[in-house]
This record gives sequence, C-alpha cells and structure tokens, in this order.
Amino acid sequence: MIKFLLSLLLTKFKLIRFGISIFFLMFCVCNIKAQEVSGELSEFLLKLEQSDKKTNTIKADFIQTISFERTGEKQKIVGTVLWGKPNSLYIDQRTPQEQRIYIDGKTITIYTPSESQAVIDSWRNSINEDFPSVFIVNFGSFWKDIRKTSNIILEGHDNNSVIIKIQPLKNKNMNAKIYISKASMLPEKAIIHSGITEIEIVFKNYSLNPELSKDIFKFKISNNVEIIKLY
Repeated sequence: MIKFLLSLLLTKFKLIRFGISIFFLMFCVCNIKAQEVSGELSEFLLKLEQSDKKTNTIKADFIQTISFERTGEKQKIVGTVLWGKPNSLYIDQRTPQEQRIYIDGKTITIYTPSESQAVIDSWRNSINEDFPSVFIVNFGSFWKDIRKTSNIILEGHDNNSVIIKIQPLKNKNMNAKIYISKASMLPEKAIIHSGITEIEIVFKNYSLNPELSKDIFKFKISNNVEIIKLY
C-alpha cells in the first residue's frame, strides 16, 4: 500500500510538466545488490507486507504541499485517490486546478476539464527519473524491490507512527520519509526532499477494500476533448 502513497509525490519528474505535483514513489528496479535488512526494521517490513496482502482497493483523501526552497513559495494540492491492485490509479485533483489522472500501469492520462484537453503518455516514460513518483501506499508489497535501488532505514518512532527513511543509492540529494500508522499499518504522511523542494503529502479518510468499478480507472474519450499523445 505504500506504493500507492509513494505515487503522489514529485519534484523534477516528468509529471510536473502537466501541473500535477502528486503521488506515490514508484521505484525502478536495477541490477544492484539488495540492501540487507535485519532486526527491528525487518520485522516491521514483514508485518507491513502481511497487512498489505489483505488490501485490494483503497480510497483516501490527500493534501500535498510543495515548498520551493529558493523562493519560499508554497503550493497546496487537494484531492482524492482511488487505487486498485496491482497498478490501477485514479486521482481526482480539486485544487489548485481541477484535473483527473488515470493510471493503468501502461499509460498515464491527465485530463484538464477547463481546457478540454487530455495528455496521454507511457507510464514508463513518467517514472524513469532518479526518484520516480506516484505510489507510497503499496510499500508493503514493493519494499524488496525498493531496497535494490535505495537504502531503507528505520528513522524512529513518534506516538502514532513508525518512520521509514528511503535514500536512493544513486542520488544522495534526495530522500523520502514515510510515516506509517502503528494502528492501521497505513501511510499517514510522506515527506520528500530533493535539494530544491520539499514535498509533503498527508492522507486522511482511508477506506479499505471499497467496491470500485474497473471503469473508474479508464479515461473515456469524447469528441470535444483534445487528445495529446506523448509516446
């Protein structure tokens, strides 16, 4: 489920070109020796993995705040995300501009109603940067892949959460911290530092295993919508 959260955050990813600053870090897998994880962290990750196996669909509200360190400017993005195993995602972004994002594991479609325009790109093209974006909620399923490209560190605890830090092996300027609820084993917050921006995303109002039609993850093309394909 952390993959779902790790798919809402971004900085210099290609998605930012379309004005979406959202979601869930989906880490690319490379041929790098896997980090050895042991002790308390290993036990926690295994519990997270077991919890994730019980979840097939998710609905949650999110608030994402992007802070630009050089200018002091901040941007807030509010919306709702729907996720279906293994890789279907629908994001209803309400502010600052209404957008609807559809991801099916192969393509990503970003529809802007005010412009009657939909941009379609290959999902692979959109996640091939240093610290790919768009999925934290499925961390329980994907931590074994993530550790091939990043160090996973038990950062600590607070009253409600276990804090996991992810540090990419190839980009020391970036890192992410994920706050996972001790009670629900769901991501409550994630913070990404990129050197020039800080992105914080907070999840609220989780609904686990709601009934979701497969059609909700598909963009329906109509005659009055301009389609721009980038792949």
